[in-house]
Amino acid sequence: MNKNPNDVEQRLQIGIHGRPELKPEERARYLGEFRERVLRLLRKKQVQDKKVYPEIEEALKDARSVRLLLNGDLPYSHRVKYIEIARKYDKPYTVVNDPKLKGDAGLVVVSDDAIDVEKIEVD
Repeated sequence: MNKNPNDVEQRLQIGIHGRPELKPEERARYLGEFRERVLRLLRKKQVQDKKVYPEIEEALKDARSVRLLLNGDLPYSHRVKYIEIARKYDKPYTVVNDPKLKGDAGLVVVSDDAIDVEKIEVD
């Protein structure tokens, strides 16, 4: 059985470096998701506000939303109010703890599909 040398080289590269990722810089900014799948985004400081942003509840009500992602750098006491809203609308949530994360995203509401919402950041 002859294997193509390119196939062997490709398998070696994957074994050494892991599978190539699409848009790793973009995903690092949006808690592991692609920008095109984000309905709404709150910055870390906004998640730490005492108030709950109604835009997040609206996004979780949206039929296109499938999950809430929360930055694991934030204390549970700040995340819990959004976890309760996600539960209210039967949306799963994930706390993302990844040293590769960049930027200031504290919370994102995401879809499984590309939805390309123009303005995702809540003022």
